[in-house]
Amino acid sequence: MRVAPHTNGTQSVSWSSDKPVGQVQVRFLNCGAGQDNKMEKSHINTFTAFDLGTKYLNLNFDDARHIFHNTEHWAIAQKPKGILYPEYFDVLVNWRTPVSIAALYVLMVLLLNPKQGKVSRVVAADSAAKGDKKKQQELSSSSPAMTALVFVHNAILCVYSAWTFYGMFFAWKKAFATHTFMEAVCDSDNTFWDSLGYYSYYFYLSKYYEIIDTIIILLKGRRSSLLQTYHHAGAIFTMYMGFNYRAHPIWIFTTFNSFIHTMMYAYYAATSIGLKPPGKKYLTSMQITQFWTGTALAFWYEVGSPKGCFTNPGSRFAIWTVLSYVFPLIYLFTSFASKMYGNRVKAAAAAKAASQQKKEL
Repeated sequence: MRVAPHTNGTQSVSWSSDKPVGQVQVRFLNCGAGQDNKMEKSHINTFTAFDLGTKYLNLNFDDARHIFHNTEHWAIAQKPKGILYPEYFDVLVNWRTPVSIAALYVLMVLLLNPKQGKVSRVVAADSAAKGDKKKQQELSSSSPAMTALVFVHNAILCVYSAWTFYGMFFAWKKAFATHTFMEAVCDSDNTFWDSLGYYSYYFYLSKYYEIIDTIIILLKGRRSSLLQTYHHAGAIFTMYMGFNYRAHPIWIFTTFNSFIHTMMYAYYAATSIGLKPPGKKYLTSMQITQFWTGTALAFWYEVGSPKGCFTNPGSRFAIWTVLSYVFPLIYLFTSFASKMYGNRVKAAAAAKAASQQKKEL
């Protein structure tokens, strides 16, 4: 407790706990010197984000890897062998890193997202085919420097994704050559994690780099959709959880997603330089399919896998976290596909009907 006299004869009495800065602080004000130690009941409770986290979310601010209190017995991933810049590993796997960067990413989008965004080259081309001049006028233009940036960015992600899929493919090939199917799927002797931990660590880091997707969209004057923002922010945290808690089922997302991303970023690299490869509709369908397939497999690990296959409580919590993220993501992707390609089908049908009617006349 501390008593501080004031020049007007009053005193202020303050009390603070000996807990770290940011904990609850309660201040009492004595409005008259003649009232001795009587204190008014009016007081101010100052709650910070620290209090909210520790009291209501049970967040463990004293530990870098265990997000919640009383989870110290949960197994966590060690530093994979052979990674680049190992000196930064401890910072990158501190749980505050993905939480802070994901939050800053969402804040960036909220502050910089234009109210009315321009459309992409692909959408403009489709609109031109339909005679929609308004959409053509809303086309986002790109300078040669921006075109080069977009192409290189997508090419990097395409090559990285292909490298990850290649590595995971041969990791599975090796696992099935030395283990039974169920031993490999359950990683019964933890040997598969040597490869999975290595690739999933980089897969987690790649989610930070993918934020450039949104930065490019904003630089072009286009809006970042709810799907885009939710997808990138959630992927950072969920992939961190999967790696940090050695969740073996993240092979599902590391393998499937790297395969889809190889084709997806190759497509985006091509469109960035004016090419018009077919099949965007099928890429979206493949993304939705991989989400449903991955969700089914992850759910099997949680509720249907054999006894002893998936027992680490941290891993189980991580996969439940991933599942809670994926279900809204599937809904957003499905809504996007329905809006984007459903309208095209309706427009094509209407054009065909009009052409047929014109012939009959």
